Amino acid sequence: MYEAFVLICLMGHPTLDESCEQLKDTRGPYMTHDQCLARVYEIKQDLPLYKPHMEARAYRCDKFTPQTEKQRT
Repeated sequence: MYEAFVLICLMGHPTLDESCEQLKDTRGPYMTHDQCLARVYEIKQDLPLYKPHMEARAYRCDKFTPQTEKQRT
């Protein structure tokens, strides 16, 4: 299973922490990597409706780890 993440940044600004944020999909996780990618593209397509001043710069589909198995650092 995979969970989708999209890095969005202010248009016209460099990819720096202060001008970017990471979106985590709330619908997943997805059974296949292809389903995760489809969701990433859906998020990218809908982004102007919700954050018109931002643009997608990167994405990733990570293997899903249930909250109980994640290590705290």
